[in-house]
Amino acid sequence: MFEKDNAPPKARLKIIPVLVMASFIIIQILAIFLLLRYFQFIEITISSWLVVSLAFAVCIVNTDEDSNIRISWVLLALVFPVFGLLLYIFLHLLPGRRAVSRLIERRKEIAKPYNLQNEEVLNHLGQLDIRKKQTADYLYNLGFPVFSNTDVKYYELGEHLFEDLFKDLEKAEDYIFMEFFIVSPGQILDRVIEIFTKKVKEGVRVKFLYDGTNAFFLPKSVIKRLQETGVECKVYSPVNGFLTTVHNNRDHRKILVIDNKVAYTGGVNLADEYANIYQRFGHWLDTGVRLEGEAVKSMTLMVIELWNLRNDSDTHPDYLKASSSVKVDRPSFCIPFSENPHDKDWVGETVYIDIINKAKDYVYIATPYFTISERMAGALKMAAEMGVDVRLIFPHKGDHGCFPLMVGRSYYKELSERGVKIYEYEPGFVHAKTLVSDDTTSLVGTINMDYRSFHLHHENAVLFYDKVLAKRIKDHWDRVLESCMFISREKYRSFNLLSRITGRVLRLFAPLM
Repeated sequence: MFEKDNAPPKARLKIIPVLVMASFIIIQILAIFLLLRYFQFIEITISSWLVVSLAFAVCIVNTDEDSNIRISWVLLALVFPVFGLLLYIFLHLLPGRRAVSRLIERRKEIAKPYNLQNEEVLNHLGQLDIRKKQTADYLYNLGFPVFSNTDVKYYELGEHLFEDLFKDLEKAEDYIFMEFFIVSPGQILDRVIEIFTKKVKEGVRVKFLYDGTNAFFLPKSVIKRLQETGVECKVYSPVNGFLTTVHNNRDHRKILVIDNKVAYTGGVNLADEYANIYQRFGHWLDTGVRLEGEAVKSMTLMVIELWNLRNDSDTHPDYLKASSSVKVDRPSFCIPFSENPHDKDWVGETVYIDIINKAKDYVYIATPYFTISERMAGALKMAAEMGVDVRLIFPHKGDHGCFPLMVGRSYYKELSERGVKIYEYEPGFVHAKTLVSDDTTSLVGTINMDYRSFHLHHENAVLFYDKVLAKRIKDHWDRVLESCMFISREKYRSFNLLSRITGRVLRLFAPLM
């Protein structure tokens, strides 16, 4: 699961997945040829094909996957049973995922004694709102306590977050834990490395965890440069030549922890575009939060969980010995939480739906990608039909070509007809993953509203019950909406017909992408 930066050449990395898929397709073609060659009667050929397809479909329908995921697999089973079966076995039944799942459960058990719930905080939340306490109970059962006495700063743009992040890195005294999905050469990374070099010389321990997909675009020289300064580097799930299902489960989290006193998270990666130093898709709108106080402990434990995934040593006390004392003179609660793709809790999606279902006045959601389950669509529609002001904010331009944008737009008609208000940010790209509701509840993190984030990636976020913070976030998105295009039914019908049809077709397989 973890290796030093010794990934194979990039050309080879790109060829391997293609070869795997090509081999499955060739096997499918051979199966068709053999059936037609050796069975003289077409009725027997069709019957054999149907038996394989039906058996595969029955197995899929009886899994506990999301209904849309099952539909996609069943469709694949009926059209390409051999290819579909091989792909399903490759992604679901090989031992890689189950092995990682056991490792994560073991780390969670080790961390439990260090992340206990303060009952006074939980009871205080219950006195203010019993339904919010129920959500907190649910998250604590998964290992995520609710905290008070935590100062929170919300960032409307990535460049504002980096300004404070650099200052806090300069103040580090004991250790720095950094975990990011994307690491890209540029001014931001140069500044980070410059600070790391200085802090290591001062005796600060620096640990840097990044996702294996960076092998496609991050030069080895960058990691070598970090290692030469004394930074400990680990790559999560390195992309290599071995057939392993864990390649499909990426570490999409963005976490920085300093001395167990300060933590950052949000949509921002370590790359210049996130600070609008250069603009590939127009103005980049991203959000984040800075935590200082008791809740930082949960963020520290999250990073340790993946960093020590294959390490049996118990190092938690060493990283939790210091903390920042903060007193917040108003009702303010926060619950940092994470989710991993190796269990069936689907925490991120559940928390999103919980916020939508409990909304009375409004709920705003910003997300760059949008492929949702039936239960998420149902929650959005029901909230709107019950008079809740539901607003979804998407980018007007895609960052991964036009296909994700077309799939997301395929939901517009059915949602808008039920009262959901849909907006697209015209100046550029919305990369924020932010919710706010009823001037009381908000969420900021790394979780996109798509199947990858809800079902396949390691993710993290912070759920807040804080009226001051919620009002600040609401005001921010009200200002953003002034720069957005409202997608009325007429506007949706004006979109290119071919793109609308393509989006609906691609949506059939969106859960598998």
